[in-house]
Amino acid sequence: MGYEYLPFGGGDRRCIGLAFAQLEMKLVLATVLAHYQLALVDKHAVRPVRRGLTLAPSEGNWLVATHQRQPQSVRVPA
Repeated sequence: MGYEYLPFGGGDRRCIGLAFAQLEMKLVLATVLAHYQLALVDKHAVRPVRRGLTLAPSEGNWLVATHQRQPQSVRVPA
């Protein structure tokens, strides 16, 4: 048996909190990307590695916040 990480299960027994958890993940990612500039620590290419049923980045690829973005004013149309 493999060692796949499927946190929400699948099929008929899928987790009831799947949609809410994915919404939270999208909000956190959008907030981080809106406020920080990210860069790879090492400048080598990121290669996908097959891990069971899923693909993941190769080992040793770390992101670091290079600087904080300046807030931009948003104009909402009336």
